[in-house]
Amino acid sequence: MVNLLFDCFQEKNISLLNIMEKRKNIRRSTFMARPRYLPVATVALLLWISAAFCPLSATAQQPDDIIKVNVSKKKMAVNENLTVEISTSETIEEFAGPAFENFIILSGPNTMRSMVGNYVNGKGKMEQKTTISYLVQPTKEGTLYIEPAMIKSKGRKYQSQKIAIEVGKAIEGQGGASLAQSNPMAAAKENIHLVSEVSNRNPYIGEPITIAYKIYFRMNIGKAMVSQMPKFNSFWTQVYTENDMPENTSDNREYYKDELYNVVTYYKVLLIPQKEGKFTINPLSINMLAEVGTGQYDYWGDEITRTTQLTVSSPAETITVRPLPRQGRPADFSGAVGQFTMNASLSKPEVNTGESSTLSIDIKGTGNISQIKLPEPEMPSEIERYDPNVQSSSSLTPTTLKGYQSEQFILIPRVKGTYAIPKIEFSYFDPGTGKYVTLSSAEMTLKATGEGAIQTPGQPSAPTAVTEKTDVNYLSNDIGFIRLTSKLEPSGKKAFYEKGWFAFLLILPIILTPAVLARRIYISSADRNSPLAKAKRAAAIARKRLGRAKKALDKGDYQSFYREMETALYSFILDKLKINRADASIERIREKLLSLGAQDETADELINALESSNMARYAGVDPAKAENDYKAAAKAIENVNKSIKG
Repeated sequence: MVNLLFDCFQEKNISLLNIMEKRKNIRRSTFMARPRYLPVATVALLLWISAAFCPLSATAQQPDDIIKVNVSKKKMAVNENLTVEISTSETIEEFAGPAFENFIILSGPNTMRSMVGNYVNGKGKMEQKTTISYLVQPTKEGTLYIEPAMIKSKGRKYQSQKIAIEVGKAIEGQGGASLAQSNPMAAAKENIHLVSEVSNRNPYIGEPITIAYKIYFRMNIGKAMVSQMPKFNSFWTQVYTENDMPENTSDNREYYKDELYNVVTYYKVLLIPQKEGKFTINPLSINMLAEVGTGQYDYWGDEITRTTQLTVSSPAETITVRPLPRQGRPADFSGAVGQFTMNASLSKPEVNTGESSTLSIDIKGTGNISQIKLPEPEMPSEIERYDPNVQSSSSLTPTTLKGYQSEQFILIPRVKGTYAIPKIEFSYFDPGTGKYVTLSSAEMTLKATGEGAIQTPGQPSAPTAVTEKTDVNYLSNDIGFIRLTSKLEPSGKKAFYEKGWFAFLLILPIILTPAVLARRIYISSADRNSPLAKAKRAAAIARKRLGRAKKALDKGDYQSFYREMETALYSFILDKLKINRADASIERIREKLLSLGAQDETADELINALESSNMARYAGVDPAKAENDYKAAAKAIENVNKSIKG
């Protein structure tokens, strides 16, 4: 259907722009034949007819996200080829390709449909994407244009934007295949780039910024492993996980140096500078494999490729951190940088004396929310204030950190009266405006009614009579009072220690203790060398070493982490399978596991965990996989321990 429509438009030699121009000329000639001034009713009628019967001109210009056009490069030589891709997620009822003036169509239109996942506000949605591609070559030098393409979907027509292509002189010896054949490494380096993107190179102290390391590639890549990690000294850091980077879950392509690439965010980190100064962040280096085309094709028409290994590195980045201005800095400023809101409230503005009310202070916003210090409220001396219950939560956004901090103070008035709680203030620095902002709550009032257990200052210290049962119950939990009655026993009654069975109970532990110890020593010596005891010891030692590995992982010491994890796995295997270290080959371990009753899946889990640890130690560390490797090792040990009891 798409090819037929394209051929129809080519034979008639008309484009969407020609159609629009003809309709404009028709409307222009119609209005010229009418009087210069038209009645209002006539103008309204003509506008309604134009909107109803000529929807093309009104609906052709639509947002860019309906129909997208990507070109493989925006600057090229006259003897190079250009790939033009037109994509949409709408259902195509009609299609008209671009009018390729000054271009020769070498191939196309070629149609491909795929399922693409889009994530908006953390919610995923799968939709079908249709891509129509052309392979063209320019016929002359200069600024040439890819004219708009048009689709019709659900009765509406959409048009893409015109794209300019800068065409230069022919390149002698042009041909990617010849370069790939003569030097695959050079071809790979021309088509794979590691780029660092810094959201702000001149932040204030405490202002969050992000650094994203992106791989731009135009050939198949795999087995990427980090050979050098950047160091972020003088910065508080938080690494983005896969869930924090939804852009990696969909087909993502961008222009790099005017050429179209596939792109993936390999590593992204949020930084909060802790002090002023100029800081250099060393590059990130990654080792990977790339499939380089040879320009030769097999029987099925697929290009024959060669695999080559290369290392790509990002450029070093320089961050200049500015100090926070001293002018206008509030006295209560504690280092909060960003945009925040504050809410303060009392749970009960009126309570009885001795009862409690909760004062809540909530700070929400974006910025260095995890590092802010909450304000300390001032209280009258008659109100007892307990230490606060603090709650906090934060999450990463594409460019900053958002979240909240909250604290709840328990307030108990000890004296009857009405007390004013001074307003609570919180100050922060807004880097967007370069100014300090002070948030203030309204002054709150806490009223204490009823009689309390403590006398009001100035009154005589006469005892307070407690007549109500509710008051007695409360005082027993708060401040105890002297009992007015006592319960005495007759003096002729024998004391507990004078009774005969007390002496028996006193001697009984002396008799039983040696017997119990002797039995435990016997059982321990009998079971110490049993298979079950050895299995328990092996699992316990492995868990202990995994605990050390976890501590190294939390510190970011990946070499120590993988060393401890490998030691834990091997010590567990040797004790559990009762084999020597010299015999602990992969084949021997698998054979022993299966012979002792482990399932194939359980054996594969342990082997994969061991191989991942070995590869990380000797082939390079991938921080993004470290957490998953730890979980896989712990799970493998647990499953093997369950499968093999002895």
